[in-house]
Amino acid sequence: MRILFALLVACVGLQAVERPSQPNVLWITAEDMSPVRGCYGDEFATTPNIDRLAKESVRYTKAFASAPVCSPSRSCLITGCYPTSLSTQQMRSGFAIPKSMRGFPALLRARGYYTTNNVKTDYNTGNYSEIIKASWNESSATAHWRKRSDKAQPFFSIFNLMTSHQSRSMVWPYSRFKEEVQSTLSPGDIHDPDKVPVPPYYPDIPLVREEIAHRYDCLLKTDEQVGQVIAALKRDGLCDNTLIFCFSDHGYKLHRHKQFLYEGGIQMPMMVAGPGVSAGQVRRDLISGIDIAPACLSAAGIDVPAHMEGADFLVEGYTKRKFVVAARDRCDYTIERIRALGTPRFKYLRN
Repeated sequence: MRILFALLVACVGLQAVERPSQPNVLWITAEDMSPVRGCYGDEFATTPNIDRLAKESVRYTKAFASAPVCSPSRSCLITGCYPTSLSTQQMRSGFAIPKSMRGFPALLRARGYYTTNNVKTDYNTGNYSEIIKASWNESSATAHWRKRSDKAQPFFSIFNLMTSHQSRSMVWPYSRFKEEVQSTLSPGDIHDPDKVPVPPYYPDIPLVREEIAHRYDCLLKTDEQVGQVIAALKRDGLCDNTLIFCFSDHGYKLHRHKQFLYEGGIQMPMMVAGPGVSAGQVRRDLISGIDIAPACLSAAGIDVPAHMEGADFLVEGYTKRKFVVAARDRCDYTIERIRALGTPRFKYLRN
């Protein structure tokens, strides 16, 4: 029996527990976030809800995006293909992908799933509107599994949490950041710039400390939002029949991370919880963003299309990856062509 698709992801070591033939699938995705969470060993992070979910999940420590910026990475997540195969590695691409590649949620819809996306799309293709139309029963700021008319209908729902996005602390003026993020936190929970850990590749100056502190504020707010989604799932009595994937689109938003192929740019947190998952397990298997769509389809009993380049890493007997690859070309108006190949021990970068 093939097992389900991932964003908090479990792998070869899943328990041999029977799963429903059409389990619900829930993605909780956070923008621009490396594994800076308490459950990943970050002692400065305040993430009680995510850490609680980690105890119920398989947690992956070697999961990587195929691109270090949002829209190329999302073209990969919706198709199960490398951006370099689709010519979508250029951020804000205008190329249309083949019409037969409508986005993998369209295949779930055809099998009877109710599919919702709340709310970001950004698929980086010239025919993105066709992908949205084919993939989702509803794609909006209010899309939710609760809107399906038949409560017994299986669902695939995505909740994209934008609070951790680069724009919040690096584009917004501080007045707006304070109003929309910090004002929603308890005063004692706001992170002190004087106490933040500063990576050795950054200058230890007030500006850098403030930006890092704001990142941790955004992370705390994101953690609250994760808790709200999980609480809604529990209130609806759906936890026993839902595979939960919790991950990010790529790495952290600061300089040297987002847009680049160092670990900070492409390593993403990933956990998977739900029926049949070995709770509390930690795995070091190499996982790529292209693997998520095939795993999802397999869990629903759907044959993986031949054009998909990923592998179902949740199926019993899964062959572990020997390497992952990632690419970056144009990010908005900046051009720097970089390729990366990573093994469990080394990474090769070509600029």
